[in-house]
Amino acid sequence: MQHDGEPDRTSEIDLLEAYLRPVLSGVLEDADALRCRNAVRVELAELPLPALRRRRGLLQEELRRVQHWSRLVRARLDLLVASACGPEELHVPLEAAAHGGPLDRLLSGTTAGDTLLPDVTGAHALDPAHGLRGLLVLERPLGAPGLNEQLQELSFAQQRLADYDTALLAELAVATDVLAERARALFHRSGA
Repeated sequence: MQHDGEPDRTSEIDLLEAYLRPVLSGVLEDADALRCRNAVRVELAELPLPALRRRRGLLQEELRRVQHWSRLVRARLDLLVASACGPEELHVPLEAAAHGGPLDRLLSGTTAGDTLLPDVTGAHALDPAHGLRGLLVLERPLGAPGLNEQLQELSFAQQRLADYDTALLAELAVATDVLAERARALFHRSGA
C-alpha cells in the first residue's frame, strides 16, 4: 500500500525492468555470440594447418564475391533512383574555363584524345554530357514490378548481403586468429 510522499514501488520496479531489459538482452546476445565464436575457434583449432589455410582462403574468396554483389546491388539501387528521379544534367561551365586551361583545351578538342566520345561526330563530340542520360536511365518493361517493389527487393537484398558480409568477416577474423596462434606456436617451437 502506498502512503503519501512514498514512491510507488511497483512503478520503480517496472521502470528498472524496462531500463534493464535492452541491456540484459544485449548481454545475452553478446554471450551467445561469444559461445558461437568459441565453438568456431575450437573447430578451427582442430583442423590440420593446410585445411585451416584453405578454409580461410575460401572465406576470403566468398567475402570478395559478397562485396562485389553488394556494389552491384548498390549500383542498381542508384540506377533505379536515377531512373525515377532523373540525374541532374551536366552543365559545362564554359565561363569558368580558363583560356588555354585544361577544361578549355578538352572542350575545344586540343587534348591528346581530341574528343571525349570517339564515336560521336559534330558538336556533341566534345560535350561531356552528351548521351549520359541514355546510358543511365533504364526504361522499365511493361509488367515489371513498380518502383516501390523494386526498391524494397533491392533494399532487402542489400540487408541480406550486409548480414552475410558481417558473418563472413566474423568467421574470417576467428580463422585468422587461429592461424596466427598456430604460426606463433610453430615459431616458438622452432626456437626462434
